Amino acid sequence: MGEVRIDYAGLARRAGEFEFRRANYAELEAGLALAEQLTGQAMATPASILWIESQTGMAGWVTGDPVDGVFITVALSAAGVAAVRDGTFVPAWPALDHICSTGEACSGVYIGVYAGATKEARKCVMMAAGITRLEFFAPVPCFARGATEDGKRSMASLGFHAIEGGLPDLWGQDPLLVPQEQAA
Repeated sequence: MGEVRIDYAGLARRAGEFEFRRANYAELEAGLALAEQLTGQAMATPASILWIESQTGMAGWVTGDPVDGVFITVALSAAGVAAVRDGTFVPAWPALDHICSTGEACSGVYIGVYAGATKEARKCVMMAAGITRLEFFAPVPCFARGATEDGKRSMASLGFHAIEGGLPDLWGQDPLLVPQEQAA
């Protein structure tokens, strides 16, 4: 299984190019409410995302003022990748050994949600998702749940596919092969 050392400053800088910033509590509250409205599904709490953020250094991202886009990511340890695949991963409050703590080698990424309320926000979400996947997390698998038909189409456009077993409605993408001259 591949691993990657996360370039946190580079990730924040690149996300900022797509108008994303790390979210505070109020912004997470707004972003998660937006995600619930758009997906019709309950989301994690701002407190849980901030806890994940405190461990991983990269969980909660938003765009817009007021917030019109949200992107929740969970850096996974090798045990976390296995837990996603076998269905024991708990996205809202993952076990500590399932997440990749700041500075540790990352073995995978779980996308809790990515959503935008406006055409511009959706464009920022899709660009940030595609570029950061390719530039920062290509060597590791990436996972998300297909919460809506639009979300499934969006994931398919990024090269994700449905995965049998594991979490309900699980989608994933295997590690990407990136030519050395293009690697970040």
